[in-house]
Amino acid sequence: MAYEEKRTHDEDIGLAPILKILRQVLSKWWLIVIFVVIFCVSGFSIAKITYTEQYTSKLMLAVSNKDKNIVGTSAGQTSASDAQASAVIANTLKQLMQNGDGFITAVQNEVTAKTGVEYEKSQLRNMMSVEHVTDSLIVNIKVTSTDEELAYIVATAIESAYHTIVNDENFPTAHITVVDSATKAKLEADSSTVLYTAAGFIIGAALAIIIILITAKIQNKLLSTEDIKNNFSNIDIIATVSNIKSKKKGDRARLLITDRNVGLPFIETFKLIRTKFENAKLKKGYSVFAVTSSTESEGKTTCSTNIALSLAKSGKSVLLIDADLRKPAVCKTLGINIEGEKGIYDIVNGVKSFEDSVKYIEKYNLYLLISSAAVADPSETLASDITAQVIAEAKKNFDYVIVDCPPAGVVADAAIVANYVDSMVFVAAEERVAIPQIEYALSDILTTKADIMGCIYNRAGTGTLKIATEKAGGYFSNRYGGYYGSSYYYGSRHHKKKR
Repeated sequence: MAYEEKRTHDEDIGLAPILKILRQVLSKWWLIVIFVVIFCVSGFSIAKITYTEQYTSKLMLAVSNKDKNIVGTSAGQTSASDAQASAVIANTLKQLMQNGDGFITAVQNEVTAKTGVEYEKSQLRNMMSVEHVTDSLIVNIKVTSTDEELAYIVATAIESAYHTIVNDENFPTAHITVVDSATKAKLEADSSTVLYTAAGFIIGAALAIIIILITAKIQNKLLSTEDIKNNFSNIDIIATVSNIKSKKKGDRARLLITDRNVGLPFIETFKLIRTKFENAKLKKGYSVFAVTSSTESEGKTTCSTNIALSLAKSGKSVLLIDADLRKPAVCKTLGINIEGEKGIYDIVNGVKSFEDSVKYIEKYNLYLLISSAAVADPSETLASDITAQVIAEAKKNFDYVIVDCPPAGVVADAAIVANYVDSMVFVAAEERVAIPQIEYALSDILTTKADIMGCIYNRAGTGTLKIATEKAGGYFSNRYGGYYGSSYYYGSRHHKKKR
């Protein structure tokens, strides 16, 4: 790998965790919206409930270090040192107004004389705000109160009382004048509504994101092929099957490569999987494959059915066995009505022979040994020597045998069947299963004598963030698009199963 390529690859890997977190957050965007709306409405309501009208009266003072008695040209000139000295005087004036006892006492006396009420000094200080405008000679004073008249009275009291601190002792060379006298108090704009609503937005979004990330950490769900790569180094990725959004309810159970409406990417992916199966037969002599997953609804039956159909379309004789005797679904996936059939169960119990139980479906050029209803003792049926003989007989008579098994790790059925087949295929659906569940299911399979061919990563997202994440994982280069009208990608791992 060239240096530039290696550097880009390393940068992509570094971005992968960030993109993964972003995907986790955006996948639950609706939760963020709900929290934001709730907290924004709450903030807005609190602002309205707690809002009280505030009135403000203002006055402005100008500060200069030049003595008022100076005349001539020098009186109108201001040097840098003059400006600096004036700023010091302005800040001193500010401190005396805010903290000087003599000044606030004078204000208190003025207000008492005008209102007949003796307000506490601390109350008057809280009404008053003094600000020195940076890089200027201006001092702005604001008086705020819920009482319109009181705000104006306090402002005029300040205008009168500031002379008590402007004297030769405090400011021997300063010249402080009133630029703008106290104005009539005006109602302040309500800024609390915007502030509280904005705070609600930030708090709501942050809380939702925290909940999403904590939940994702606890659930630890499978989010990309990188999760397979990082957690199960001995499992190959056979292929990645992109998610297909069903237009109608119930369509997910009928995603078949014989239906062109599923799209060419879906069809071509199973052709790639077929090639992997053909190579396994050519190199290792494998012809019997079982398909399982770690939990239900990951698409194992859809995958096993389409693998069988893909092999049958290439002219091979293929037998598809439904070994999920608890929830048989092959008949539903193929849209076949076989009421009364119990497949392997009937053979084991002597109700039917192997030849009578196998059905040929001309429409699919496919042989089936399937069931239409659950049976009472599925594990015992599958553990029977007759079941092993059925699969051995099927291996002699067909080019390929595909066995659809129940989820591994949940029940013992898949581990039982694994001892009768050449290789196991594991289906893992994105955002459906937790990584510890996969680990537990695989540990169950690894105790059997069957080889694990690899994992089909199912229902993979195809959004921008998803593609970027897969690129970081090294699978982006194998993504197909353009001609097929949609994006899909597959990848294979170089690590082999440890025997």
